[in-house]
Amino acid sequence: MSERKANRASFGTVRKLPSGRYQARYHEANGERVTAPTTFATKREALDHLAGVRADRMRGTYRDHRAGSAPFGPYAEEWIANGGSRGRLAPRTKVLYEDLLHRHLSSLATTPLNAVTPPLVRTWYAKTRKSLQASSAARGGSGETAVRQAYALLRSILATAVTDGLIPSNPCQIKGAGIASAPERPYMAPEVLSAIVERMPEQYSLPMRTMFGAHLRLGELVALQRGDYSDGLLRVERQVAIVRGVPTVTPTKTGEERVVALPGTLREMVEEHLASTTGFPKSPMFTRPDGGALTHGGIQQAWAKARKAAGHPQFHVHDVRHAGLTLAAQAGATTRELMARAGHRTTAAAMTYQHVAEERNALVAERMDALAGAALAPRKGHLEAVIRLELPL
Repeated sequence: MSERKANRASFGTVRKLPSGRYQARYHEANGERVTAPTTFATKREALDHLAGVRADRMRGTYRDHRAGSAPFGPYAEEWIANGGSRGRLAPRTKVLYEDLLHRHLSSLATTPLNAVTPPLVRTWYAKTRKSLQASSAARGGSGETAVRQAYALLRSILATAVTDGLIPSNPCQIKGAGIASAPERPYMAPEVLSAIVERMPEQYSLPMRTMFGAHLRLGELVALQRGDYSDGLLRVERQVAIVRGVPTVTPTKTGEERVVALPGTLREMVEEHLASTTGFPKSPMFTRPDGGALTHGGIQQAWAKARKAAGHPQFHVHDVRHAGLTLAAQAGATTRELMARAGHRTTAAAMTYQHVAEERNALVAERMDALAGAALAPRKGHLEAVIRLELPL
C-alpha cells in the first residue's frame, strides 16, 4: 500500500490546508504547476486524483481542466468569425448567427464553457422558449423557429468546443430540440405552374420556366448572367442573397458550382431570348422592361398576385424548383443525378422528390391504362377463355 502511495505521490504533491482539506498539485510537460480544480476531504482522495490524471496522460485522454474556463461569449464570436464548424459561412448565415448570439444566447456570454451543463442548457431553453412564445404571440407567430435556430447554434458551437478539447461532452442533450419539422410542401403539377406563370407579367414568363427546368433557387435565378449559358448547359455558380436588407452576390447556398442540362424546349427558348437581346457575358440574363436586373421582391410580388388569380394560393415561389425536381424524378433521374441537378450536399433532400414520384406511381398507372386503349387490352381468344373459366359448371 505504501509503495502505491509513493508512486502516486511521485507524480505530484499533496498538502493539507489550514481548513483540514487536502490539495493536489502536479506539473505540466512545460514545467507549469497545475492545482486540481477542487480540494479533497482525505489524503487518499487527493492521491487518487493524481493517479487518475497520470493514467489519463498515459492513455492520451488527459484534458486540462483549466482549458474550458474561457467564457462562452468570446468563444462563440470567434467561432462565427472563423466560419463555424466548416470554416465557411454564407454572408446571410453569418448575419443570422450573430443576431441569434446577441439576442438569444447573451445570457450565457460570461459563463465559462465548462460551466455550461445540461441542466443549465435546459433552464436556458425553457426560459428562452417561453419568452419568444410570449413576444411572438402578438405578431401571430409561435417563436419556435427562433428558439430552434438558437439551440442549434448553441449545440454546434459546443460541439466544436468538445473537438477542441475544452469540454468533455456536449451539454446540449434535449431530444428533438434544434431539429426543423416543417411539413412537406404540396406537389405542384406542371399544368398548375403553367396556369400561374401565364398570369404573371410577360417579363417573368421565361425566367420562371428556367427556374422550373433548371431547378434554380430564387437567388440563383436572379443572379444568372448571359455568359452562364452555352450549348444547352446552364452553369449555376452564384446567387443574390439579401444580407441586412442589401442584395449581395455570393456563392451558391452550398458554395459549389453545378452545370444543369436544360430540357430541349427550354433550351430553344433561352437561345432565342439571348439571340433577340443584347448584352455582355456578365450582363443579367433576364431583365425588367427598364433594363434593370430582376429582383427577389419583384418576382415574389408578381407570383403572389398570379397564384391568387389562378386559384392556387397555397404555392410558394420555391415550389417551382420543387416541381421541376419532382418531374426529373418521375423522368427516371437517380438520387445522384437529382443531387447534381439541384446542388444538394446530401441524399436526404433528393429523396424527397423520389418519394413524391413514387406516390404518383398509381396515378401514372391509371392514366396509362386510360390512354393505352387496345395496347393493353387482352386478345379476344384469351378473354373468351377467361370467361369460360369463370362460368360455373
